Amino acid sequence: MAFTPLIPQEEGNEVSWYTSGISGIASGLIKVPEGIFSLGAELVDLGFDTNTAVDVEMFFDKLNPFEELAEQKGIGKLTEALVSIGVPGQQGFKLGSKLATNYFKKKKLGKAFSSGDKKVVKGAEKAFKLNEKEGLQRFAVGAIGGAAGEFFVADVEEIGTFGDLFDKGPTQLDTFDVSSGREDATRKLMNRLKFSSESLLFTPIVGAAGKSAKALAQKGKALAYSNNRFERYLNKFAEAFTPEGPLTKALFGSQKVMEGFRSADMNKATELVKRLDRTVAKAFPEMQKVLDKSLSKEEKELFYKEINDLILDGDLTKLSPVAKVDTFYKNSKNKGVSEEVIGDIMNTVDDARGTFKNLIDTTNKYNAPELKTILQERIKESVKNTYKIFEDAPVLGIFGRYRPTDEVKEQATKFFEKQLSDASGKRDRSLFTQEARDIVDRILEDGVQAKKSTKGLADPTYIKKTLQGFGKDDKFIKNIIDETKGPAKEIRKLLGEMKDPRYSIFNAVTQLSGMARNSAMLKQMVDQNDVVQSQGGVGSFWKTREEARNATNGVVEIVEIGKKDKLKDLATFKAGQVANPLVGKFTTKPIAQALENANNLTEGYFTAAIRGKEGASVAEKGASFLYRNLLLFPKGVSQLAKTVFSIPTHLRNIISAGAFASANGILFQGFRNPKMLGDAFRKGWQISGVANLKNTRYKDLDFENAYRELLELGVVNSQVQIGDIRALMKDVNFGDKIADLDAVLNPMLSKLKKVPEYLQGKYVAEDDFWKITNYFVELSRRDNAYKAAKINKTTRELKEEAADIVRNTVPNYAYVGDVVRTARLLPVGNFMSFPSEMIRSTVNIGQQAIKEMKHIPAAGEVIKGSNILPMVFIQGKGFVKNNNPMYSIGATRAAGMAFTLNAVPAMAVEGAKALYNVTEDEIKALRQFVPEWSRNSTLIPIRDENTGELKYMDFSHSNAYDLIGRPFRTLANEIMAGTKDGDTILQGFIAGAEEAVTEIAAPFIDESIWTQAAADVDLFPLLPGRGGRTRDGRLLYTDQTPIGDRLSIKFRHLMEALAPSYKQYVRIGQAALEKPTKTGDILELDDQIAGLIGFRPIKVDPVKSMGFKIAEYQRGIRNARREFTGGAFGLLKGGPIDPNDIITRYYESNKARFNVQKEMYKNINAAEILGISKQNLSREFSDRQLSGSNFNNLRRGKFDAYYPSEDIQERFREISRNLGTFNVFNTARPVLLRMKRDMNKLRLDGSYQNNIEPQTFAQGGPAYTPNLEEVDQTGINLNDYLIPEIQTPPLPLQPMPSAQVLQPQAPGNIMATGLTPVENALLSDEEKQIRLRQRGLA
Repeated sequence: MAFTPLIPQEEGNEVSWYTSGISGIASGLIKVPEGIFSLGAELVDLGFDTNTAVDVEMFFDKLNPFEELAEQKGIGKLTEALVSIGVPGQQGFKLGSKLATNYFKKKKLGKAFSSGDKKVVKGAEKAFKLNEKEGLQRFAVGAIGGAAGEFFVADVEEIGTFGDLFDKGPTQLDTFDVSSGREDATRKLMNRLKFSSESLLFTPIVGAAGKSAKALAQKGKALAYSNNRFERYLNKFAEAFTPEGPLTKALFGSQKVMEGFRSADMNKATELVKRLDRTVAKAFPEMQKVLDKSLSKEEKELFYKEINDLILDGDLTKLSPVAKVDTFYKNSKNKGVSEEVIGDIMNTVDDARGTFKNLIDTTNKYNAPELKTILQERIKESVKNTYKIFEDAPVLGIFGRYRPTDEVKEQATKFFEKQLSDASGKRDRSLFTQEARDIVDRILEDGVQAKKSTKGLADPTYIKKTLQGFGKDDKFIKNIIDETKGPAKEIRKLLGEMKDPRYSIFNAVTQLSGMARNSAMLKQMVDQNDVVQSQGGVGSFWKTREEARNATNGVVEIVEIGKKDKLKDLATFKAGQVANPLVGKFTTKPIAQALENANNLTEGYFTAAIRGKEGASVAEKGASFLYRNLLLFPKGVSQLAKTVFSIPTHLRNIISAGAFASANGILFQGFRNPKMLGDAFRKGWQISGVANLKNTRYKDLDFENAYRELLELGVVNSQVQIGDIRALMKDVNFGDKIADLDAVLNPMLSKLKKVPEYLQGKYVAEDDFWKITNYFVELSRRDNAYKAAKINKTTRELKEEAADIVRNTVPNYAYVGDVVRTARLLPVGNFMSFPSEMIRSTVNIGQQAIKEMKHIPAAGEVIKGSNILPMVFIQGKGFVKNNNPMYSIGATRAAGMAFTLNAVPAMAVEGAKALYNVTEDEIKALRQFVPEWSRNSTLIPIRDENTGELKYMDFSHSNAYDLIGRPFRTLANEIMAGTKDGDTILQGFIAGAEEAVTEIAAPFIDESIWTQAAADVDLFPLLPGRGGRTRDGRLLYTDQTPIGDRLSIKFRHLMEALAPSYKQYVRIGQAALEKPTKTGDILELDDQIAGLIGFRPIKVDPVKSMGFKIAEYQRGIRNARREFTGGAFGLLKGGPIDPNDIITRYYESNKARFNVQKEMYKNINAAEILGISKQNLSREFSDRQLSGSNFNNLRRGKFDAYYPSEDIQERFREISRNLGTFNVFNTARPVLLRMKRDMNKLRLDGSYQNNIEPQTFAQGGPAYTPNLEEVDQTGINLNDYLIPEIQTPPLPLQPMPSAQVLQPQAPGNIMATGLTPVENALLSDEEKQIRLRQRGLA
């Protein structure tokens, strides 16, 4: 159907948000002189009773061409208000501060000069700068100046006050026009005074926030040692949300460098192990052909042992001994292994020994030379004594969980029977069978715990403690286990002794990497600290406690490293031959704890409690078990299912992650240099392995080495959602013994813990692809920029610089703050790390762009004005070209950020509107019927070519940066909606700010996927639930649903939360087969296929949605009525009340009712805009027992006020009888009737307090023009209806009355009936009798 705009003259006049925003700034600047002139005109009107202010307002309306454009969007209204307030307010603040500064300075200098001592003058000037008290006084005078400046603001009634927000208070504005020039001027001047006076309260709050931000920006970590307690608290708050925490940027950087190298080492070890496993897998079939039989387990283990000996023989820093290699070659050839396979095995062995050499040499660089030999022997001994019981399962997807065979356990039992028999002198070994079995079981159980309680490889000498627990003496223990020779053969078999080269490689690299990388990190930390302190800086480590206290102003606890903390364990191997240069130095307790946490030496109390801390009671273990298994584990599984296991999510992941490249100007760079971008794309595609179905980098060692280098640099393998899931699944920590329940559940649940490597690898690779692309573009463009500026940079310096930019401008799990990381243990929130990283990385993009665009001044140069423009103004030189070699990169980055955050969504929407001929009013109407979570989304409209019906795509769902823009969009939407409804800008701003904060906080405080489903079905009886109704109101079951059906529905609902996203495939199948959905709809195949990448057009059905809207409307009407009868302020509780209480609650009840009817009016209007006929809508209302007159009033925008029913009035009479007082409702009744009459004139397209003057509306039916009474109505003001309280002055001292006076006398206005005329007219018969009894006349 043809659409007629609500206001026809505005058709085709839509403006963009940025046009409106810029117009708002321009209009706000014009409003500044308007405010000054209008103030002068109001003063003239006050003195001469004229209407000069009206003429001034009309003059500026004609002068200001931007106001109309600004007011078409919420952003324009906001910028206009901020500029019109900020300019005069700021000038007033500056003037006040300057006057105060001059006053205090003159006062101090005057005192100093009077003393006649020049030194005192300098002392006074210094004291003046440091005196906080005077600073507060200056700020106070500045605030008064700011308030005075805001007295000049124009349009204060449109902007509003906090008094308006709460509909009460001394600053509530008087917005009712009066005809008299003098009276109206008085009203406007009083409004100015109220408006400006509020700044006295809020300026200190804004000032404190600004001061805090400035302190954080300028002082940084110095706040931690400030003498100001507030600044220290501010620093602690900031530390909780920054990636560094209590560490300095230098310490944090060293930590991340170490972690990067260790990740690369682990990647190398994994590659070696998998390569060896694949190669040996080729050898076994060849051996089987020669032997003409299947290889036994023992024969396979023997072959592995030969390779293991080859890896660990001789000097680990050199290639394997030639004799050993020759022997292995001959033995392998004899077994039928081909030369190609033997060569592959030897290449892997050489590569492994080369890795050992690199790590040993790195460790040796920071330690004594003799450590090299000791280190090799220790590694060999440790790796040779590798036991399966200590290995976490699965290892690299190759080894399963270790369980000794019954035969091995029996051999161990016989061994202990003999030892116990020999120790006791009794020959009958059967006497000790049960004790021997108990010892074997305890050794196996303690073996698992020994692995959990250590950070490196577990040591079999734990058996000593186990045997001591059985009361065995040292002699007995020595026979079982010798610390130099190791455990007895039976014990080694029980623990699962291995001679497997795959374990040897992995464990050797793990140990050597820990020592090498920690040694390098600690040396770098110490060296950097020495440099900082040599340059006069504070540093982080000190030689003495006194030195540390002096450096930190004695405001923080100092600890000695290596005393009570666990930092001494860093880089320590066995007996401690690897040096830790921090031991013996002093640092602050927060830094020590942060280093412990970063290196997994300790864990926070909350994390320890969840994982099951050592020494916990049975009750604590029980609570930990329930919390982990009923809340955290399902939370982790549900998140895993919706990401890693969901193919549509994989597709959206690789598409949406492209926004990170766009926001950094990477794609723009491609327009300027297509080859650079093409090369980066190709490298990202190949190195990440994103397109390889086998999750490898095409088996190309160059790509493997490139990926490993990127791991070192911290660029890759840092996908945020995967980081959250990994950490959460680690927190679940299955295996603790709690009444043996975990022991029963673990076999069933262990497979669920195995995240499929393939899907996880793909999810990470999709993220890595874009990070690698970003990295190579950053590397190339910075290299080109430095060469153009003739600045020499080494390749390593360039790589580290490019990697640092990528780490800080693309979400990275390694940079998530402690508070957010810990919050994953809460049952609320989904992937909290991602939104926090989006905020951090987006801010960093802006900061990086500014850094790259800043002019670098020469010594003595003073820049006037902006320092980021292509030409900057230097004092004494004039304009010069910006000399930053990265300027072009910074400008491209800034353009990319603006394009991605703002232009892309706007272009998508505006392009679709133009393509499908969709108006802005249709978009607004569409929003009335979308789900709540899409209300503030970027909606891309699509019109069906055949039916003309509108669909929409929720672009925000696939836009990673929507999180950043959404709060601002929400704020602008609420301001626009509020001002259209007659609210002030401030009221719209507060409503928008509230909703915007909710939008930002939602990922952190909303129910998680699992807890939301659990609450829907009341899974946890002690926690609040929704009783079978989903969060969006969908009914799952009722109390009448049969118990079997109800349990089935609950189970299916919970399983859906844990299942991968599959419904899109169901919809594709239904569309392909043209099979109707449960609601009878036939889906279009193209639409459903587009849904795989997050762009599924969603059909809007206003008629079906109207059913839910009507239910909400009826519920809202009931709740509005309760505002009068019930609730905290209810009038029918039975206590004494005042007539004004009735009037106030009647006002509030109808205010709520007005808002409910207003929302329904919008729904009806929106439905008609979308093409729904009046008849269809009327039928929906009729089907839900709403009268035709009700529908017609709502459709025409007429408010139908509430009035108490006869039953409620009877309740008032009953309460008055019980209290023995007159019925106060009768006193209020005339006022209520007048209020009802006035309220029924209100228009639903206005506001309750300030109703707009109505216009003619065409809504798919006959035009409706309100009558003249409605035009005159401007709104409902409670103060106009309240009954004034009569103030009775105190009586003067009276003489004692005579006895005659004491006789009852009737008041002068009392009639013969004993009542006044008013009482006779208004009181009921019963109330008249009460009043007569009070007068003693009954």
